[in-house]
Amino acid sequence: MAGNYNLKPEDHLLLNCSLTNRSEDNIKNIKQLTAMDLNWDYLINMAYQHRLSPLLYWHLNKTVPDKIPSNLKVELQENFRSNVTKNLAMFRELLEVIHVLQEHGINPIPYKGPVLAIMTYKNLGFRVFGDLDFYVPLKDVSRTKEILIEDGYEPWMELSPNQERVFYKFQREYHFTNKLTSITLEIKWKFLSTLFSINNETFLEEKEFFREVDVDQFKLNTVSPEYLILILSIHNASHSFSSLYRFCDISELIKSEDRINWQQLMDIASELGMRRIFLVNLYILRELFRIELSDDILRCIKSDRQVEKISCDVIGRLFTLKPRGVVGKAVFHIKSREKNIDKLKTFYNMVFLPTPGVIESVSLPWIFGPFYYILRVIQMLKNISHP
Repeated sequence: MAGNYNLKPEDHLLLNCSLTNRSEDNIKNIKQLTAMDLNWDYLINMAYQHRLSPLLYWHLNKTVPDKIPSNLKVELQENFRSNVTKNLAMFRELLEVIHVLQEHGINPIPYKGPVLAIMTYKNLGFRVFGDLDFYVPLKDVSRTKEILIEDGYEPWMELSPNQERVFYKFQREYHFTNKLTSITLEIKWKFLSTLFSINNETFLEEKEFFREVDVDQFKLNTVSPEYLILILSIHNASHSFSSLYRFCDISELIKSEDRINWQQLMDIASELGMRRIFLVNLYILRELFRIELSDDILRCIKSDRQVEKISCDVIGRLFTLKPRGVVGKAVFHIKSREKNIDKLKTFYNMVFLPTPGVIESVSLPWIFGPFYYILRVIQMLKNISHP
């Protein structure tokens, strides 16, 4: 780790326990850190906050089982087993959803959740996830919604035809809950957050974008690892880099691939106006997760002074759990874009883009669609005055 960042021993221990590879150095670090007088309540709380409790338990139980306070060991063990049970149920449901939709001629693409866990962590129990994500082309979304409702899923929102038309234009995903299992599905017709004004075409025109993978003896179509690295990096930025598990996902994905065409990824990131955001991800992955970067990538980082500045701020907030307010988020997202036109687009989207709540609140004829922008501004002003 190049910087100090004023991390506590508990923070260093959590980072060492966020890697799936139990190297000699890693084991040595864990033993040295657990020999200290640790604040175990702080450590466990941070692990839960960052969705890393399964990996923390696995490492500690493998390396220093006698160092874990007995009451916390029981808690972590029960949490680990519960997570495995939940994830297995979600994986079964993922396969069932794919089967049901394929029977109707729709081919959903799972690319996070259980698929990501097995592809990268090689263990379904290491990852904590709360829903199942599928990509479905926009032309198939309405039919997908009908099929899921017939199959026992309940949409989170009831929208009129006019509202749906607006929703498809301004948003990117529908949420459903299985009435029997309470498992949540997210059906997405855009891979990336609407915050960034990026459509799918840049990705979908690439012939190697999708790949068939073996997932626990099942063959599934998903996003190829190289493109998934970029998608997850941009997704991470849309959440203001607020949780370690998202970095952990990208780190394990990178380590799982023998060859990554970094130049191609940099070219695509630059084309999307996401070069700085991609470099911030890589900088933090190097600092916290020991990802080795090529000289070319390091030169790119050095050429943009904002990358290190943003990264250091992110690392500090990751371990203090210091949230950003509405204005703080806006400033952060604007600074994260390297082109002025993209800064303006980001500001515009944060201020004017109608949110799901705004669209659901009132059904307007299509001709009065611009009024949703006004409603969004009113909503934002309320959020600022009542954070």
